[in-house]
Amino acid sequence: MKAVIMAGGEGTRLRPLTCNRPKPMVPIVNKPVMEHIIELLKKHNLKEIAVTLQYMPELVKEYFQDGRDFGVNMRYYVENSPLGTAGSVKNAENFLDDTFIVISGDALTDIDLSSAIEFHFKNKSMATLVLKRVDIPLEYGVVVTDESGRITRFLEKPSWGEVFSDTANTGIYILSPQVLTYFNRDEAFDFSKDLFPILLKEGKPMYGYVTNDYWCDIGDLKAYRQAHMDVLEGRVRVNIPGEEISEGIWVESEAEIEEDASVLPPCVIGRGSRIKKGTVIGSHSVIGNFNIIEKRSGIKRSIVWNNCIIDKNVQLRGGIVCNKIHIGENVSAFENSVIGDDTVIKENASVKPNVKIWPNKMIDAGTEVNSNLVWGSKFTRVIFGNRGISGEINVDITPEYASKLGAAYGSVFRKGSRIAISCDGSPSAHMLKISLGAGLLSSGVEVLDLGKLLLPMARSAIRFYKIDGGIHINTASEDRAKLFVDFLDLNGSNIDRGMERKIENAFAREDFNRCEGDCIEEIKYIPDYGTFYLRNILNSIKSKQMKYRIAVNSNSELITGTMKELLSEAGCMVDTMSLRLINTRTSSRSMPSSHVRFFTKNIKLKKLDLGVSIEDTCEKMMLVDDKGRIVTEDMFIALISIIFFKSTLGGTVVVPISASHIVEKIAGENKGKVVRTKTSQQDIMKKILGDEIKEEMLDQFTMHFDAIACLIKILDFMTVNNYRLSELVDMIPGFHMAKREVECPWNAKGKVIRQIIQGENFEKIETLEGVKIYQDGGWVLVLPDAERPVCRVISESYSAEFAEELSAIYVNKIREISRG
Repeated sequence: MKAVIMAGGEGTRLRPLTCNRPKPMVPIVNKPVMEHIIELLKKHNLKEIAVTLQYMPELVKEYFQDGRDFGVNMRYYVENSPLGTAGSVKNAENFLDDTFIVISGDALTDIDLSSAIEFHFKNKSMATLVLKRVDIPLEYGVVVTDESGRITRFLEKPSWGEVFSDTANTGIYILSPQVLTYFNRDEAFDFSKDLFPILLKEGKPMYGYVTNDYWCDIGDLKAYRQAHMDVLEGRVRVNIPGEEISEGIWVESEAEIEEDASVLPPCVIGRGSRIKKGTVIGSHSVIGNFNIIEKRSGIKRSIVWNNCIIDKNVQLRGGIVCNKIHIGENVSAFENSVIGDDTVIKENASVKPNVKIWPNKMIDAGTEVNSNLVWGSKFTRVIFGNRGISGEINVDITPEYASKLGAAYGSVFRKGSRIAISCDGSPSAHMLKISLGAGLLSSGVEVLDLGKLLLPMARSAIRFYKIDGGIHINTASEDRAKLFVDFLDLNGSNIDRGMERKIENAFAREDFNRCEGDCIEEIKYIPDYGTFYLRNILNSIKSKQMKYRIAVNSNSELITGTMKELLSEAGCMVDTMSLRLINTRTSSRSMPSSHVRFFTKNIKLKKLDLGVSIEDTCEKMMLVDDKGRIVTEDMFIALISIIFFKSTLGGTVVVPISASHIVEKIAGENKGKVVRTKTSQQDIMKKILGDEIKEEMLDQFTMHFDAIACLIKILDFMTVNNYRLSELVDMIPGFHMAKREVECPWNAKGKVIRQIIQGENFEKIETLEGVKIYQDGGWVLVLPDAERPVCRVISESYSAEFAEELSAIYVNKIREISRG
């Protein structure tokens, strides 16, 4: 007699266990559940087996091969599209030339199949269903039989109102090959929904064999855990791998249990696993193959699969740990938690009860994971990058994530504070703005929706309306799935690191302020601030008429439209383009340099006065003068310093520590002063605006972080003083800088800086950020990157060659130290 194992189950209710494997390959006491079924079939001399497959079929084939190693002969039949239980078996019709048994590959059972087969032949049945009495039959087909066992009625997955029996269909059938003639090949057809009602209606002999043996459908995570408990308690007769070294403790070959480690029955220790000193493996635990469980860890009522590293003092309580997981020191995971394949949980983290973590995640040190982690690659306390938050829409940043983020931000303010929200108008940014607004409202703050604005406009609106803070969402023009979220303070600056940490802590702990329902206010809409902002810029112009011919490049229609409207009203002639030149925010070229050359040549050929290319957030811009020369980022800092000092004699400019020292030379020529700050946007903003906004410093803030207003200020200065842009560029003293990046692992960054500082005798050294070394008339700055495992090396000297040589020396030093 032959058998069919139905092994096409996807197991959606078992996720994340089934993210990387089909349901029949999920292990029960260190064997795929389907292997237990094969052993049961073999026990009853059913060795000719057909296997129907659909979801991840290769994993099943790869494991069982032709079945020879398991003492059976196996053939595989793969569905290209779902055909139902009967439709999948129809694929094996040529193989099934006599009475056969159908059994699920994803249930655990020790049913006496020989008795069921004997019952089938005794009653000359066409179809015999193996039945089991269950307490709650809602997830199964219920069946009624008469005194002889003949089926009189059944219903698939009834509601409580439809329940007429507690006798459930186990999905194990003994069938005559004649049943396969009732439907066609490649036809979607189900045994219980389609075939059995036909047989019942035609009065064909169909019987139910009621068993008292063990049967468990591994349908969800609760059933999966219970199946393990039942095996360990001896309620089901299956072969547990390993030798029973003492009552209730099974240990496989090559496993090592060190002295002073406690193993309490019942439990299973898999092949090659190491249990180290002071560790307690509690009762009802299953440890898979090749795991390393370090000292003083405690594992109770938990299931650990294969190839995991569990560091010192880890506490697992009633959880499931899948394959190839690294759990750091002092981590705790509680009841009913599930950790998916290839996940890393760093030290001191905590996984709360009932939390499911999908595969390939990174959980940062000290993080408390209190909700399911499905999307993205990382769950971390640190959610802010170099500035704000960035990520992929509906992957890293979902509406649920945004709502929690809004609640976390609102929770750091007093009740009744006013928070503005705005976005660039893209559908995805608008969707997340709604979610952020909902989260903010739930925390009891007042929300003002500024609508569709550019980021500099949002900053200006916050200052103008005296709002306590704000959130602006911007979409990357080159990748509409990528979003940037900026969090702003009452000055319109990006919030400082201290505020970011408060938000991260509130977000990680879900420690949100929640106001009562009658305290939640409606969102207040403030339309048309953009119009007021542009009018305000025009009103600030000192010159009567600007008659410049300008090329404006941006990938954002909102930016090009706004710039064209503003410049045209100021008297300029505008030529708009949408070349992909450079993304200032990511500092990565998105298109070949030929597009840059086209832009610069276009300005010369058309004899335009200047060109400007504006990045997505409308904060930074690249200028090209009337001679076609590009004003680089370092030249731009010098350019706005010249304009500022000539407009405000004896003033103070703020520049990052990485900027060229020609700014000091320009300051000296104009009796000015230079203040150096760290390189992050927040630090520059904070240093410029401080706690009290001064008019001249607000102008400087605008020049750094508002491309629209900055361009108008440059044009106005040029008009009033009768300069061309090329003449201003000529005023910039010559300088030579080199910039390199070098790989440096996270754990080596501190060592790199320390060893460089402790190195040779230098003329002068600064440690405001990273380390800045002065030597041989030049300087070099070694700056560990905050978001990537690299160090940036920036140098300046009297010649381009020596600047390159300086940077190369320190790139090599970083490599030596980090690899040392």
